[in-house]
Amino acid sequence: MNKRRALSLVTGDFLLIIGAGAIAVGIMFILKPDGSNLGMTVDLLKESPFSDFFIPGLFLMAANGILSIIAALLLFINYRYAGISVMVLGVVMFIWISAQVYWIGWESWLQPAFLAVGLVELLIGFFLEAPFHDKWGRFGSHRDSHAH
Repeated sequence: MNKRRALSLVTGDFLLIIGAGAIAVGIMFILKPDGSNLGMTVDLLKESPFSDFFIPGLFLMAANGILSIIAALLLFINYRYAGISVMVLGVVMFIWISAQVYWIGWESWLQPAFLAVGLVELLIGFFLEAPFHDKWGRFGSHRDSHAH
């Protein structure tokens, strides 16, 4: 198994975990928008445009949950543009956490952890993107077709 395929499979597994967690938490917010399912209160949202967790829960479930599951499946079937989908997820995660910190502040160790996850997704997506490999070889290894 080559490095790109191994990275795709590990990343796909990682995205399944991220996606399942985001779907579960999103559903908890949707079912109880007051945040009580997760021991939170709407007081956290006083500086945000949201009066409860329903819309953030929908976004979390869709963007970080369902899209992560779809990207994982794209990685598993070795879809040509799976790397781009991982990069998009990294940007989505980065924006999600940045908006969260802007509106509610640093409330949990999970925020910097998921900010790091977003940056890692962005980097992994970059490595998985085919034009990068076509130009630079597997993970930047030097390959020349001519002799010296």
